[in-house]
Amino acid sequence: MRSTFWMVGCAAAVTLPVAARAGLEICNEAGFSQSVAVAYKDGDAYRSRGWWNLDPGECDTPVTGDLKRRYYYVFATARGYAFDPAERYSFCTELSGFSIVGDEDCEARGYDTSMFAKIDTGKTAKDYRLNIKAGIFTALDTGGSGGASTTPPAESVYTTEAEARRILPLYMPMENSGFFGEPFSQVGVFQGCDYEYEDAFCSFHAEGWKYYVSYGNGTEDALLDALEFLPVGTPVAFGGDMIGYGDITVDTVIREVSYFPELDPYQHIREAMMGMWVDQGDRNSQVLIEGAEWTDIYDGEQMATYFLQIASGCDAGPGGPVLLQTNPEDREPYCYMIDSVTDDEMVLYYYGNPEPFVYRR
Repeated sequence: MRSTFWMVGCAAAVTLPVAARAGLEICNEAGFSQSVAVAYKDGDAYRSRGWWNLDPGECDTPVTGDLKRRYYYVFATARGYAFDPAERYSFCTELSGFSIVGDEDCEARGYDTSMFAKIDTGKTAKDYRLNIKAGIFTALDTGGSGGASTTPPAESVYTTEAEARRILPLYMPMENSGFFGEPFSQVGVFQGCDYEYEDAFCSFHAEGWKYYVSYGNGTEDALLDALEFLPVGTPVAFGGDMIGYGDITVDTVIREVSYFPELDPYQHIREAMMGMWVDQGDRNSQVLIEGAEWTDIYDGEQMATYFLQIASGCDAGPGGPVLLQTNPEDREPYCYMIDSVTDDEMVLYYYGNPEPFVYRR
């Protein structure tokens, strides 16, 4: 993973020894709160999106999944400061949460024009961390007014629901239902898209199974292209044709995907669990939770990956919510009581063990 630190007049590339979520991760190292927008080439046009509000030391991943582009553009705004990169590229923005196609005629279309910084992630990078430091900002003369009112309100941050409702529903023509295999419909969690070498696919989790949908197998490319921007962990209803099976996996042709917030009452827990955690019993041990998957990492090396479900209970103990962790190799289930999940700490109890598992950011 590559990482850039923005400083006054220069940029330095530094390799960090920690694993990161795939995608473009942005961290606030400026010492004051800021709101961030990103822009990138989307098909034949540019798209700009925002906002992600970051407190000092906080990180977020505006672009998830393996990076498919080399160049991205970033803009930040902070109360009392002006974003001041050495090279500037104009894109459209607005104060509320936005996703705008096109980088021209911003004012004529009712938007603002903001000057973004260009980010070169390299020719082959699949993930990239950008640490925004104070050196790229210029302090404003507030005249004793308490600072310029430039930071969008917190409620304008892009959320999973806002993104899902913007992208979904997605449909393919249904007249050939069953042409590729056995028709099915399911509800579950979107796991994201991967673009590794020539094997490009998106996936979903439902009832302990993982459903794959690949390019070139019957699903329209446009549907898969749109799924690239759907947040990992989105609750969805999806359906199509099943074309192959594994022990715990299904290959599919997908015909429709829709937002399904009624999946269960645990979406807020799923979202809170997302990201990297450090095991307080062994600081060399980390856990990466993305969507419905848990990956063990030790000394920076990825170990086993498990499928996750959040449920109201399990056979091993009393009611929950509980975290059901399934090993896809042998389908062996493990059940943890979810004691608490906050922005900074996650506490789980494995049934039969009185000592908690404590994880922190």
